[in-house]
Amino acid sequence: MGDHSEWTDEPGKDLDPVSREAVRWFAAMHADDVTVSTRSAFRAWLRRDVRHQTAYADIERIWSAASDLPTVKSHRRASRLVLTRRGLGKAAIAAAIGGTGWLGYQQYFMGDYRTGAGERRSIRLPDNSNVELAGATAVSLDFRSRLRLVTLHKGEAFFSTTQDPARPFVVDAGAGRTMASGAAFNIDYVADDDVHVTVLENAADIRLGIKDVRVGAGRQVNYSRKTIGSPNAVDPMEALAWRDGRLVFVSAPFGRVVASLNRWRSGKFVIVNPSLMERPVTLIVDLNAIEDVPDVLRDSLPIRLVSVTPYVMFIMAA
Repeated sequence: MGDHSEWTDEPGKDLDPVSREAVRWFAAMHADDVTVSTRSAFRAWLRRDVRHQTAYADIERIWSAASDLPTVKSHRRASRLVLTRRGLGKAAIAAAIGGTGWLGYQQYFMGDYRTGAGERRSIRLPDNSNVELAGATAVSLDFRSRLRLVTLHKGEAFFSTTQDPARPFVVDAGAGRTMASGAAFNIDYVADDDVHVTVLENAADIRLGIKDVRVGAGRQVNYSRKTIGSPNAVDPMEALAWRDGRLVFVSAPFGRVVASLNRWRSGKFVIVNPSLMERPVTLIVDLNAIEDVPDVLRDSLPIRLVSVTPYVMFIMAA
């Protein structure tokens, strides 16, 4: 691939040699001056070992996922979508596999009230309702004469609402709207297609498009951008264990487990193998010992963890 002197301090230097080569080839193939000889050499490298193909596919998946991070988007706009080898190596790959990209993402949340990773916060609202924010969470308020509106931008929050028949208490999260008055409920907003609403006291109405679902105490409903499920009975103390300093997962998809863990620890886990995302996982995590989670995962699951930077750890199938 020619001279790579500019890569002496590249992110990912602690990866295995094949993965490091894959990162270098990814940068070379996204340069604005890719030569015929470079393309030919790249194809030969891919054919030489199936591990090369797998490692390159992994880097492509990581880059694709990281492209949605604000830091990467702004970098791509600034460079007019031209990804030069030097620019990709020094900025885009850094954002794709950790470092400042993830830190920027954590600080990106808009909102009147927000928490960082691992932080909890309790807020008394103007109507004397209360909201507890989990780690890496942000909310905005818009209280009017006829409506009490909270927007949950991302993260997880527990709401204890006061009764006011003239002003419904409404929480927007993703495509759905939760309406309640005098109820206590939790909203876990992992992604637009993964939102869980758990009711602890009284009842709440969930609206998605033209569909309404009423959820009573001790029940949970899940919704995405287009669909909403039926309420299921849950153990609220299990679903809301974060309020007591624990995370409890019972046959939960591993992707959701990792998203929850990323709210509570410095740095980020990145699942490299898509086949791991839906694997059911049962796990109890003590938030007071959150830095022990890598060891807990290694002991509990058939996975391999690779530390890329102080901020990012890849999760791969063993």
